[in-house]
Amino acid sequence: MTPDKVHLAYTEVMIPVNAKVTLNAWHIMPTAPKARLVAVMQFHGNAENRSTHFRSVAWLAEAGVDVVTFDYRGYDGSTGTPSRSGLIEDGVAALKWFEQKFPDHKRFVIGQSLGGAVSIPSIVKSGVKLDGIVLESTFHSYRGIARMKMASAWLFWPFQWLPWILLSGDEDPIDVASQIMVPVLGFHDRYDPVVPLEAGKLLYDALPDATTRILISDGNFHVGAFNEDRSDARQAVLKFIGL
Repeated sequence: MTPDKVHLAYTEVMIPVNAKVTLNAWHIMPTAPKARLVAVMQFHGNAENRSTHFRSVAWLAEAGVDVVTFDYRGYDGSTGTPSRSGLIEDGVAALKWFEQKFPDHKRFVIGQSLGGAVSIPSIVKSGVKLDGIVLESTFHSYRGIARMKMASAWLFWPFQWLPWILLSGDEDPIDVASQIMVPVLGFHDRYDPVVPLEAGKLLYDALPDATTRILISDGNFHVGAFNEDRSDARQAVLKFIGL
């Protein structure tokens, strides 16, 4: 799906990363009058691509926000092949483009699931100025989430050591979380079937206490905080970004 299918105007953008990789992005235009200059960049999750994920942030355009969503290398229209370090490089390039595109706006990032894990080290490495970060259904480390998933099924209990051999500990968001110097608003369902709440809490505990707030719902969705029936979460984000 493209934004125009839900009556949102958008432009397609190509963001260069290096000589071999270019990211395909959409800039979704605000449909409501802008009360303030606010822009949000979405770091979406692992499954599928921006054509699915943009719908979880499209409502922000209807609130007068400039919304940008992009695909990592190897996803949909972006060139290259996905890798953990490559996605961080993509995040850095996207953030620098975002800062240049909206120099006079308040700028925020929304990182969902894998996108949250990618966004944290990308923000630290890029050095871009942001006004806040929204995280949803995300996790603290790649080895850690793999171990938790294996522990959730008794058949795999004897193999919980495997992630320490099969996965590297590089670019874990928890390792740089203390360097995040802007407010963070987090969302996580208590019974998230994909990323356990514990994995999210470990990341939030590593962020500076004074600027971090996590809202836990008793739901059982993964990346479902901004569904149409979750008006409380949407209102919390609007308040967080100053609208």
